[in-house]
Amino acid sequence: MIIETEMTIETLKDLVGAGTKHFKKVEVTEYGGIHYFNFDEVIFEECILSLDFTGSSFRHAKFIHSNIKASMFDEANLSHSEFIDNSIDACTFKNAQIDGIVLLNNTQYSSENTIEDLKEMVGK
Repeated sequence: MIIETEMTIETLKDLVGAGTKHFKKVEVTEYGGIHYFNFDEVIFEECILSLDFTGSSFRHAKFIHSNIKASMFDEANLSHSEFIDNSIDACTFKNAQIDGIVLLNNTQYSSENTIEDLKEMVGK
């Protein structure tokens, strides 16, 4: 587990690629893209991320108490992932796969987002 640190996009990719599966209180300090990357089963807890994850896989991944504002999950595989108590302002999910997703207590501009809201953002 990586705890309480700041990192670059490249460092995040390197750590996940090397098998790190749990990030707690981590902030990625730059904005950019991590396209078509495998984040399956990775846990982001109390993290700050604003990244373009277009086409990436997050099967069975978890975002818990995180600030993921302006992140892009377009065309991402979010099957059986969990989004719990996150700030998701300006996030996009166009054409994402959301089978079995758990979405609890996530807010967008101070309003709770429901699974129906997510389906609308996905385009289903």
